[in-house]
Amino acid sequence: MVAASNGSEYFDIDVETGGKSFARPLNAETEEQDEEDLRWAAIRRLPSQRQGSHLATLHRSQTSGYADGNVVQTIDVRKLDRSDREMVVRQALATSDQDNYKLLSAIKKQLDRYLF
Repeated sequence: MVAASNGSEYFDIDVETGGKSFARPLNAETEEQDEEDLRWAAIRRLPSQRQGSHLATLHRSQTSGYADGNVVQTIDVRKLDRSDREMVVRQALATSDQDNYKLLSAIKKQLDRYLF
């Protein structure tokens, strides 16, 4: 405790060391997930006739013509042009293929572990 020049007392707190205990590790995946959660929360707040039934999120990379890296857009699927429709279908099918591969790989590992 330190006394001020006007006679009042105050505490001296080391702000730099105090903030470290509450520090949250920053990584790109966590930030992307937070942004996606916020986007879907905003969609859920829309009136029911406009809510998520016709909306999708598109993730585009630099190769598709955008200069600032990955761009995420929430779009109305009824208004897609041909290339965007193809991208949505490709992403939907790729996700299920990857999920099936992961599932089958995990089952194979378990069978190998117990049979041999």
